[in-house]
Amino acid sequence: MTANALLKARPPLYQSYALEQAILDYIDEEAVVGLDSLIALLPQYSWSQVFHAVDRLARRGTIVLRRHHFDYTLFSVNYAA
Repeated sequence: MTANALLKARPPLYQSYALEQAILDYIDEEAVVGLDSLIALLPQYSWSQVFHAVDRLARRGTIVLRRHHFDYTLFSVNYAA
């Protein structure tokens, strides 16, 4: 069974937790990540899944989401801007 098949076989709650954790890992590593770059880094998830997870994390205050024109940028809450 492939990794994608295993991921799809897991309950949706686990999938959303795994996605949120992957996003947090990227942000902790880079401190600043563009939304388009993040989507490219997570090809196993759809654009909608990534955007929804980013929205949840931003509303919880776990990350900072900023928009400049049509570009969205994610920041670690520990990032001194």
